Amino acid sequence: MNTEEIEIVEREIDEAFAESELIKLGYSQAVWTLLSVVEDHHFKIRVYNPLEENQQDIYIDGLLNALTYPLQVCHKKFPDRKAKINRTLIDSDYEAANKWIDKAEDYTHFCSIFPLFHNGEIELKISGKNIIPTDWDEYDLSYEVYDRFIKKRHSETEEPSDPNSVAMSVRSQTSVKKGSFKLNFSPRLVKELKDHLHKTHQLRFSLPDSWEFKYFSIQEFKEVFTTIQSMSYGWFIARQFACAEGIPALGFKDALWTPAKTELIARLRRYTGIAQEKIEKIVEYLTFGEASVRNPDAAIQPIIDLRNGELAISTFVLLNVNCERNLCVLLNQIKEERKIYSGLVKDKEDKLRDEIIDKIKVAGYEIRHGELDDTDVDLAIIDRELKKCIAIELKWFIEPAEIREVIQRSKEVKKGVEQAKKITGLWRKNDKRLINDILAVDESFDFLAVVAPVTSIGNPSSQDINIPVIKTWHLIDEILNIGDLGKVMEWLKNRDYLPKKDVDFKIEQVGIKSGDWSSIWYGITHA
Repeated sequence: MNTEEIEIVEREIDEAFAESELIKLGYSQAVWTLLSVVEDHHFKIRVYNPLEENQQDIYIDGLLNALTYPLQVCHKKFPDRKAKINRTLIDSDYEAANKWIDKAEDYTHFCSIFPLFHNGEIELKISGKNIIPTDWDEYDLSYEVYDRFIKKRHSETEEPSDPNSVAMSVRSQTSVKKGSFKLNFSPRLVKELKDHLHKTHQLRFSLPDSWEFKYFSIQEFKEVFTTIQSMSYGWFIARQFACAEGIPALGFKDALWTPAKTELIARLRRYTGIAQEKIEKIVEYLTFGEASVRNPDAAIQPIIDLRNGELAISTFVLLNVNCERNLCVLLNQIKEERKIYSGLVKDKEDKLRDEIIDKIKVAGYEIRHGELDDTDVDLAIIDRELKKCIAIELKWFIEPAEIREVIQRSKEVKKGVEQAKKITGLWRKNDKRLINDILAVDESFDFLAVVAPVTSIGNPSSQDINIPVIKTWHLIDEILNIGDLGKVMEWLKNRDYLPKKDVDFKIEQVGIKSGDWSSIWYGITHA
């Protein structure tokens, strides 16, 4: 199929997805209903009828990905206008929201298929109203599975927060009257919630506190965001107490925390001590579709303006997003912030190297790095006794979340692979600067160049048979755990770090539909 024909199909699929009974309710009511239903699902799988933890993660990821698309339709379709919200549980509205979310789960797959086609990654054929993509049995999905299964950080693990330690404090500030519940966010309670989640929050942030953007620092952003997150966590616990007292419909009418915008800013000013103008800018950046973001994402801008003076804050969204990663994505979409952010990335790569050196040097390995004519040796790990050397091309970039980001990051990985190939070529040519000056080794050493991104190893088109690509902390942990650089090199050359199909993962076919159009895509599950 040619590009013009595919673009016509894309538009028809977009138009079919945008049709929903929920639209008839108007912006404020449609968005409130949609978010409340999603919040209700989250509450049920976490509390009321909890799924197993790994099933929760799968369900939450799918729901969070799907949520953005109906919100985008509402954001673009409706003009700004005030409207009072009916917070009653209406079965037909609840069902309409469910149907739209179900449609969004299929639509999400179409939003992967077409960018991959336009980037030349797959081919598409049309048969009647069926879209037939490349046979995925012939496509190596182990790289995508690796990115999903292997965490980006090393041995630090995040333990789930135990709500019992703050439960009684929340209970004392929760009131249930006339079928509604409310949580009084006293300064003491907010501080207790923040202290309770402090360790979890610390593990989720790695960018330097000293980074300054146009209107605020990363430290100020972190303080504001974690305060909102902590308050949202308290609201979630308060709902559980309200349900224990028999509140109707599991507290559906108050599932969302919907403070007035002025109230939220005043509370954040009080609880953080940060200047009001900075808080206002941070809240603006976090609000869906604000700051001139063209295609807003609920994970990146998790606060939703209901356009009636209130903001919708979803515990489901707030507690399941990667705040720091999403801030980086957001800054890259805001023209006045993009250049500042780009200038800070080099600083982050330097700090990444320092982190690795601190971790590796205790194991007795020698670390070297230096500049070549048209590239650099970012980091070389040397075992002089075994005569082994691994040269690492470091890559720090934002973790990709959707397919366009995956494609872009894969291009950056490919650039890293090309740099590693240059260094390998210089080694084979016995380049004096590389061998004598930077590495201080000789030709009797075994040498391997690898690319080590922090967040993603890219897709198959960015790989090279001679250059392993592995996440930074996976490689470092393996070097420390194995304790033999030679064995690590063989492990890398054999690509033993990649998951194996039908051993570690399985591929399942997924039927998808939007309007009259159908297709078959794939899903990845543990074997």
